[in-house]
Amino acid sequence: MKAAFSLFLLPVGTVAFLSSSRQGSSSVPLNAIKEGTFGMGCFWEPAEELRKVNGVVDTVAGYTGNPTANKAPTYDSVCFSREWVEGVRVKYDDETITYEQLLDAFFRCQKPKLGSRQYASIIFPHDEEQRQIATKYIATKAQEVGSDGWLPEWTAIEPLTKFYQAEGYHQNYWEKQRPRFAAIIGLLAVATGILDPIVPVAFQKTVETSANAGVLAIGLYVALERVLDAKVVEL
Repeated sequence: MKAAFSLFLLPVGTVAFLSSSRQGSSSVPLNAIKEGTFGMGCFWEPAEELRKVNGVVDTVAGYTGNPTANKAPTYDSVCFSREWVEGVRVKYDDETITYEQLLDAFFRCQKPKLGSRQYASIIFPHDEEQRQIATKYIATKAQEVGSDGWLPEWTAIEPLTKFYQAEGYHQNYWEKQRPRFAAIIGLLAVATGILDPIVPVAFQKTVETSANAGVLAIGLYVALERVLDAKVVEL
């Protein structure tokens, strides 16, 4: 079980290391960093895709869009209400990417759902300049159908409200889950005896049992993560 659990920790640790290394190595001048906030549908994939855009320094998955909020929400309270929007806070280098270009990326990466507040398509301008750019952008491209069939005129512009960073397990979600899924698939393959041709008969049962234990360990870790990494903080 120890060996199998190590297989799980290695990819997870590698992802964490790469993520922290990227953030720590940023050499963008602080005065060039600006922020944008968007509702983009379920924030897992859009937050990841925006980080790949040249000029985007970082993204944070969170909850916003509730002007009457007086305390931090939880994921459950967001899912079972019509008050909150799953949002993405973007830090970007204004000397590399303009706000208008960021809007291009926003429309390209979003995954909204019509009729849903939680998964709505919303632009939350941080200042008057962003508001004017967003208003003009939507007016100019209102009828341009995106690759996903979305029309820019369906996207709302709302005043900026408090933004709460979502629970830690939501951050870099797919970057963390992919290696876990890969580890599970690999361990399940081992558990079926795929390594029997190269493993001595005396150890085959131990290897297969350890692989099953590894799958269980990953499942327990994911479940515990939702309990231990559940802090929501206002940014």
